Amino acid sequence: MRDDDPAMLDQDHLREMIEVISGELELRPLLTSIVQKACELLRADRGSIGLVDLENECIRIEAVYKMPPEELGSAAKPGEGLAGKVYRDRKPVLIERYGDLSSPQIDGMEDDSVVGMPIMWRDDIIGTFGIGAAPPKRFGDNDLRMLEMFARHAAIAINNARSYEREKKYAALKERQSLARDLHDSVSQLIFSMSLVAQSIAPGFEQSAAEGEARANRLSEIAGLAQNEMKALLAELRGPGDEGGGSLAAYARHNGLAKALERHCKLTAPEAATVTLNIADEHSLGDSLKETLLRIGQEALANAFRHGGATTISISLLHEAHEIRFLIEDDGRGLQPESTHDSTTTRIGIASMRTRAAKAGGHLTVENRNGGGVCVELRAPLS
Repeated sequence: MRDDDPAMLDQDHLREMIEVISGELELRPLLTSIVQKACELLRADRGSIGLVDLENECIRIEAVYKMPPEELGSAAKPGEGLAGKVYRDRKPVLIERYGDLSSPQIDGMEDDSVVGMPIMWRDDIIGTFGIGAAPPKRFGDNDLRMLEMFARHAAIAINNARSYEREKKYAALKERQSLARDLHDSVSQLIFSMSLVAQSIAPGFEQSAAEGEARANRLSEIAGLAQNEMKALLAELRGPGDEGGGSLAAYARHNGLAKALERHCKLTAPEAATVTLNIADEHSLGDSLKETLLRIGQEALANAFRHGGATTISISLLHEAHEIRFLIEDDGRGLQPESTHDSTTTRIGIASMRTRAAKAGGHLTVENRNGGGVCVELRAPLS
């Protein structure tokens, strides 16, 4: 067979086009590339590609090549026009003259030769090709075979692009959920503490100017920490290169979990509350686990103060074989019956703690203590 044999050249062209579309993962650019390559493959003048819209039971045109702009986004019900006929019959359609179609939809193309091809993924039709060429071009059986082969590879590329988009959406959702947890566990708790301290400033000045100023300074410190937490979250969204060094998590990385919790309690705990820390042997904790313990500790403290009215809390870190136990115990009112099922007052907080525990490979329990109050316990592997 000669190098300039038309069949050989078509096969080479087809392979090149398949390579091009196989490298594209964004659905919209992929569809635009596919319809253009299909027209080039068949030496056609214009074309469109539609995807099945299951909800509305139609084919919706998602990309066009040298077609009227109003075609983009148009829909065809089963049997309507070329796309609708292919969608209904699930097989190729070759029409000598577009105007002879029972329901042509596009003006000015009456004399075009047109070919329609279903795009099948496994046993389901997921889209359609509509390719047209003005006289004297007329499509034949070889065009059908080439387009059918191209459609099989297009289906694979489309499925890959859709999977990629689903993964991106899932990743974006997980990122939003992570951001919501961080906002709840750090910033929102600090804002709540700010409101409590702000309410205490006036009574503080009634006691003495020094006490009022001390409370005002405490409010300023909490506000500064909240600002640093927000900067850290924004830095994380921006990506590598922004460390958010003023956040409490960064403070824990540099100074240890015990000092970070001590600082947090000093700023946010009610005046009548006593918090005892029993945290030692931190050298075996990685930065990620330190932050997990810090955030769970913050949330447990906030629940104890805000919902339990606790006045005495103990926080302990214990080592057992190859795992750690992190305990936060309080003397508050305990969980109400609905709270153990994640009521509106505790739902986000408890769910957040459990999610953080699971990400650390651990297990979290939140239970009422026999003597009153709540015990939050995390068991997690040191690795």
